[in-house]
Formats: sequence, structure tokens, C-alpha cells
Amino acid sequence: MPSPVGHAIAGLAGFFLIRPHFKKRQKLPLLGWAVFVANSPDLDMIPGLIFAGDPAMFHRQATHSITAAIVVVLLTVIGLRLNKICDRKTWVVWIAFLYFSHIFLDLLVTDTIPPAGVQALWPFTSDYFISPVTIFAGFDYNNPNLSFLRTIFSWNNFFTVLREIAILAPVAYLCKREL
Repeated sequence: MPSPVGHAIAGLAGFFLIRPHFKKRQKLPLLGWAVFVANSPDLDMIPGLIFAGDPAMFHRQATHSITAAIVVVLLTVIGLRLNKICDRKTWVVWIAFLYFSHIFLDLLVTDTIPPAGVQALWPFTSDYFISPVTIFAGFDYNNPNLSFLRTIFSWNNFFTVLREIAILAPVAYLCKREL
């Protein structure tokens, strides 16, 4: 799967697309929210890490599905209604874009650890899906020969992040320039 850096760059691209629609004082919180939502499907690693020491235990399953994206969008709608925010359509499309960006990027990763891909159609099927064309190297979260932190900061992951920056930074730049 792409690293948190790759997903954060996708969140940055999403922020660049929406920022003209908001006041200056709202932009920094929106940037933080964009990066958080673009990375949020990977919160599924926390329970596995806490309870079993294995971040991959629940990773790439329910939170990486269209169903989870719909739930996040519905929670956004409820939050917007409770806060009486009028421009719900822009917010809903934006949140959906950010969440789906994570799933989309994960589909484009060279995944060598079975089962490869993500459970994009959970709970309708427990099958894993991956694109036949992959452009990202896999970011390693769980190397049994290394501790979690040593795995995160390995040379393999360093070069994986550099590749993601090389691919995604121009996309974010184009999103900034478009508007």
C-alpha cells in the first residue's frame, strides 16, 4: 500500500481543488482534515498493532471498501446538518473524493503479499481487488525480521516514499495550478 506520505499528497491535491471555495481562516483546518481523511482507511492498522502486534491483521479490509466510504460520507452529511452548514454538496463530494483517493491508490500498488489488493466490495464479497496496472511499490508495515518502527524507517520504505513523491507531487501541483 502507499505510505502515509503518498496518501497525504493525495489529500493535499484534494485540498488544492477545494480551497478556493472557503475563507482564508478555514484553509489550514481544511488542509489538516484533507490529509486525515485521505489517510483514514489505514486506521484499521491500529487495532491489530495494539492487540496482536500485527498492523496487517485487519489492514486492507472493511475500511478499504466502498461501503466504508459511503458510511464516512453519510456521517459527513449528518455532521453538516447538525452544524447547519448549507453547502453540503461540495463537502460530500470532497470527502468522498478524499476517501476514495485512498482506495484508488491502494489498488495501484504492487502487492506481493497474499491476498493482494483491498476488499473494495466488502461486505458483499470478501474478495481482494488490485489493478492489473500498478505504479507504486508497496510500503512495508510488517517485516517479521524487524520491529515495527525499524520496518517503517527501512531503506525499502524510504525509496518507496521517494517514488510516491515523484509520481504524486506533480498531480498535486497540477491541482493547485488548475484553480
